[in-house]
Amino acid sequence: MRDPGNLLLCLLLTGVPLVAQRPAIEPVLQAELAFARLARQQGIRTAFLTWLQDDAQVFTPRMTSVKEQYGREPGDPGQLVWYPEAMGISDAGDLAWSFGPWTYAVKPGGAILVHGHFLSVWRKQAGGGWKVEADIGVPHAAPEQVIEPFAVTSALQAEPKPVQAPGLAGALRQKESKLSATWAAKGGLALLAELAQDARVLRAGVPPLREEAAIRKALEMDRPGPTWKPARLLMSPSGDLGWACGECGPDERGATASFLRIWIRAAGAWKVLFDVRVPHPSPPR
Repeated sequence: MRDPGNLLLCLLLTGVPLVAQRPAIEPVLQAELAFARLARQQGIRTAFLTWLQDDAQVFTPRMTSVKEQYGREPGDPGQLVWYPEAMGISDAGDLAWSFGPWTYAVKPGGAILVHGHFLSVWRKQAGGGWKVEADIGVPHAAPEQVIEPFAVTSALQAEPKPVQAPGLAGALRQKESKLSATWAAKGGLALLAELAQDARVLRAGVPPLREEAAIRKALEMDRPGPTWKPARLLMSPSGDLGWACGECGPDERGATASFLRIWIRAAGAWKVLFDVRVPHPSPPR
């Protein structure tokens, strides 16, 4: 097996995607690669403060602001390396997501201590550039094989198509509310009915889950009881892509967690494309 760290470094050094990209997503891809390159060259703190919006949310594992997490000196001296495995963008061309593997080492060139996957939400800025408005990740064991960089989802449009979608944000908020209520009764299995066809579920300790049997097994571990109201819930004006994040719990065992979800409109209904849940440390007894 090739060293995944070497593949990551190669991609970041060249800054060139390994497959042709559609025009709408190309600026987001270049922003993602520049973000990762800055982290390699100048460190985690500088990269996150540069490429995240001032009000961006990060999870460590509790939800906090990027300034609270990375505004302190001197920052983490370790090296965080990543690349996008998949990306998606709204029809309006204003909201995007990126998803892929990451590694962490204590110092540049050092042995990889942690592997994982990240999910980031990108927002187009007033000046036309892109910045991250939410970022979350989970650790897991080293992958058995190298993960291929960046594959464009088939649903992407070749060009942005701005559309006003009144009422859909309210419908998305209702979906979150309904999911919260159902989860309180059934636990994580409540999510099954809300998943999109190509959904991925991210949980600490395991690679991203795509197969129904593996997803069901993981969701059975999320116990009934937690309810939530999203701390943030935002949608593209085209009404085809949205996201929500916050904290939930305690469940029936007293556990709490942070979450981030990507929602897409599929066949006229909101469906979950990504569900990430990061447990909080247990309180001392």
